[in-house]
Amino acid sequence: MKKRIPAIVAIAILLMYFVMNFMKQSPKTEIDYTEFGKTPVHLNGRIQPLDSVARNALLSIQYKRTFKNDEGKKTPAIVWLAELLTRPDLAHQRPVFKIQDEDIRSLLKLPEKPNNRSELIIALLGKGSEHFYYSFSELAPFIKTISEQANKAGELESQQRSRFQKAIIQLARSLSTYMSLSQTIHHGQVASFDQELSELEAFAPIGIEAVSKQQRGGAYDEEAFNQMMSVGMLYQRFEQSAHFFTIPGSGQNREREWQKASYALSQILQQGKASEIARSYATLVDAYRDNDASAFNQSVKALHADLDAIDPELIKKAGVEQIFNFIEPFYIAAAGYVMAFLAVLISWIRWPDKMNQASLWLILTCAIIHTVGIALRIYIIGYAPVINLYSSAIFVGWGAVLLAIGLELIFKNGIGNACASIIGFSTLLVAHHLSADGDTLEMLRAVLDNNFWLATHVIIITLGYSATFLAGAIGFIFILMSVLTDRIDKRSARSIGTMVYGIICFAMLFSFVGTILGGIWADQSWGRFWGWDPKENGALLIVIWNAIILHCRWGGFVRTRGTMMMAVFGNVVFSWSWFGTNMLGIGLHAYGFMDQAFKYLAAFVGLQLLVIALAALPPKNWKSKI
Repeated sequence: MKKRIPAIVAIAILLMYFVMNFMKQSPKTEIDYTEFGKTPVHLNGRIQPLDSVARNALLSIQYKRTFKNDEGKKTPAIVWLAELLTRPDLAHQRPVFKIQDEDIRSLLKLPEKPNNRSELIIALLGKGSEHFYYSFSELAPFIKTISEQANKAGELESQQRSRFQKAIIQLARSLSTYMSLSQTIHHGQVASFDQELSELEAFAPIGIEAVSKQQRGGAYDEEAFNQMMSVGMLYQRFEQSAHFFTIPGSGQNREREWQKASYALSQILQQGKASEIARSYATLVDAYRDNDASAFNQSVKALHADLDAIDPELIKKAGVEQIFNFIEPFYIAAAGYVMAFLAVLISWIRWPDKMNQASLWLILTCAIIHTVGIALRIYIIGYAPVINLYSSAIFVGWGAVLLAIGLELIFKNGIGNACASIIGFSTLLVAHHLSADGDTLEMLRAVLDNNFWLATHVIIITLGYSATFLAGAIGFIFILMSVLTDRIDKRSARSIGTMVYGIICFAMLFSFVGTILGGIWADQSWGRFWGWDPKENGALLIVIWNAIILHCRWGGFVRTRGTMMMAVFGNVVFSWSWFGTNMLGIGLHAYGFMDQAFKYLAAFVGLQLLVIALAALPPKNWKSKI
C-alpha cells in the first residue's frame, strides 16, 4: 500500500485541479449564464451552444477564452457574449482586443496602458500581456483606417505580407467578428425589442396595404409606405450583419433550415405575428438590458422550451458540447502529462519504483481523460476523430500515449512513461495553438466528408504517424541519456532497442496500409489512385523511411546506436509529412494551414538534427558505456 501512496496523491491532485477548473466555468451571479450558454444556434455549418460561440469568438479576438471583469477577475466568455449580444454599450468598454504590434499602436495613436511591473521586471520579462489590450471604444474612431490598411495588405499574397500587414488583417477580422456579433440577436436601434415586435405586428397590415397599393399604381398612405420601406431596410442590414442563425425551421436534422433573428419581420409580414422563439429572444434581450435577472432566466427557460418543442435533440446536443467545454479534457490531460513527466524525472533521481508507478497511473488517468475528450468530439460532430489539423494533433498524441503505455507495461523501464508524458503534452500544446483560429469542430474540407474513409484510412495512417513519432521520441531520450548520463547499460540498451524495433514495425504496417487505403479513397473520389500530391508524398516518405530503418537493421548495417539515430530522423520525416505538406498551402489533402508555424517546425527539425549529431560522437565520449 505504501508503494501506491505517491500514485494516489498524484491522481488526487489532478482530480482536484479538474474539479476546481470545472467550477470556474459557471459564473456565480443571479443571471443564469450557464443555462443561457446552452442555447443552440447555427454557425459554421453546425449546431452549437452559445457557450462555444463565446469561447471561439473571444479566442479569435484576444487569444484567450476568458476576460477580466470590472473587478479584474477572470470571467467566462459567455458573460462577455451576453453583454455584446444585448448590451453592446457595456461590451464596448471591455479591453478584449490584443494589439502587440507597435506599428499598429503608433498608427492608431493608442494610449499607453498603465503598467504595474517594475522596471527590472519589464527589462527581464517585458511589459506583460495586459499592456496590449484595448476596448472597442478605443478602436472605434480608427475603424476606417484599419479597414483601409487591411484592404491594402489583402491585395498581397500571404508570403509577401509584412509583420504589420498580417497583424492589421487579423485586427480587421477581429473587429468584423465583434461588430457582427453585436448585431446578431437585435439591431440595437430601439430600446425594447419586445415592444418593437408588438408595434410591427400592429403596423404590418397597414404597411403591407400601403406597399401593395403603391405597386399597383393606386392611391396609398405615403407615410405608412415610407415607414415600411424604412423598416425593411433596417431589417435587411440586420440580416446581413448577423453572425449566426438563431431560429430553426421545421425541417429534419441536417436539412433543417435555420434563419437569423431578422427573420422575425418576415414572420410578422407572412403570418401576422412573430414566432414564440423570436418573442422569447426579445424578452430575453429586454430583461438583460433592464438588469432583471429573474425575467432573463425565465426568458431563457421559455426559449429552450420553444426550441425543445421543435426538436428535443437541439438542447440535448448543445448541452453535451457545453459539458465538453466545461470539463476541458485536453487542457486537464495536458496538465496531467506535465505532472507525470515530473514524476518520471524524480524516479530517475530517487524512489524509482514508487515514482515510476505514480507516473504510470497518472498517464493512465490522463489517457482516460484524453479518450473521453475524443469520444465527446466524435459525438458532437458525428464524424470520426480526425477531420482537421487540430484533431490530428489530438489523435496523434493519443495514439502515441496508448502505445507508450503498452511499452511501459511490458518493459517497465520508465522510458514508456517519459515518452507518453512528453508526446501527450507536446501534441496537446500544438493543438492548443492550432485552436486559436476558432471553431475546431468545423469541417474544413469537403473532401474529408466521408465517414467510412475517415474511420479507416485517416485513423490507420494517423496511428502510423503516432508510432513513427513515438519511435523517434524513444531514440531521442536514449541518445540524450546515453551521451549525457551513465544510466544506460548494455542490458537496458538492448531493451530500448527492442522497443524501438517493435514500434517501427507497427509504424511500418499502419502507415503502409493507411497509404494504400488512401489511394483507394482517391481513386473513388478523383478517379486516380496516386497523384503525387504533397500529402500523398509525405505519407509515402514515412513508409519508405520506416522500411529503410527495418532493412538496415535486418541487413546488419546499423545496430542500436544507428537505429536510434534513424528513428530520430524519422521525426523529421514525420513532422514534414504531418505539418510541412500543409504549410505548402497546395494539394487536395492540405486541410489546415499555419503560415506562422514554419519557425516552430524549423526549430523542431533543428533540434532533431542536433541530437543526431550528438549521437554521432565516438562511443568513448559517451558517459554510458554500451
